[in-house]
Amino acid sequence: MATVWTNATGEQHGRASRPPLPQTSAAARIDAAPYAIPRLPGAARLIVLPAGTSLSAETRCRVQPQVARVSVLGPTSRAATLWVQGPAPVEVELDALAWSRLTTVRADTLTDRIVPAAVLDIGDPDDASDARACARFAQGVVADANRIGHDAPHDAMLRAFAAMTERRAITDVATAADELGVSAHLLRRLTLRHFGFPPKLLLVRARFLAAFVVFRQSDMRFDSVLDFGYFDSSHFLRDANRFLGTTPQRYIERFAALSPAEWRRHLAG
Repeated sequence: MATVWTNATGEQHGRASRPPLPQTSAAARIDAAPYAIPRLPGAARLIVLPAGTSLSAETRCRVQPQVARVSVLGPTSRAATLWVQGPAPVEVELDALAWSRLTTVRADTLTDRIVPAAVLDIGDPDDASDARACARFAQGVVADANRIGHDAPHDAMLRAFAAMTERRAITDVATAADELGVSAHLLRRLTLRHFGFPPKLLLVRARFLAAFVVFRQSDMRFDSVLDFGYFDSSHFLRDANRFLGTTPQRYIERFAALSPAEWRRHLAG
């Protein structure tokens, strides 16, 4: 089953500089302060907005001031921020396997962008009255794609490479291609098309994200990341700047202040 994220909380959220949110209908919670949802870099997501929700997004160097009711956040190489006003959006992950079955659009054409889902030939739900209805729609989109595209030609390769990134035992492309039994050129072509990025970036991103989880759980001790292949704090900080756009401490402090409930969810894993 597809993983679904919502962020329905009643807590107060911190304020910070943010892109403007569009005004919604009279039924929207226009009196509520917009709140931030942090999103670490990773796989694409299908985002569905319940009635009364407005959403703007910051992705890498782009600001999208108004997001369509059904949108796709492409694969990301930099942390993103969703600014929400109203009920929380529903998000379903579109990993490489789901992407390959859902669309013929190349994932690398939509990296670090948020676009209307119509770009992937996904229509609007008949019912978007609340989060439950939106979740049914989003899960149905992925389930239908998986039924139609089951056992596509590159399924085994996509699964094997995804599992390899989770193991984090391999960090160079030549070794990865050799273990998978394909050429480095073919591996790059497949990962660009379905994961959105070349294999080297995906391997390094997976290592950093795993190390970042341990880093924040260790009260930000740099020695906690040495087991992930980082030589020293400078090595880890270079990757942090690449994937977070700032230092780990500043990223953690910013979103702990902006969205305390959401940050507790991150800490809980």
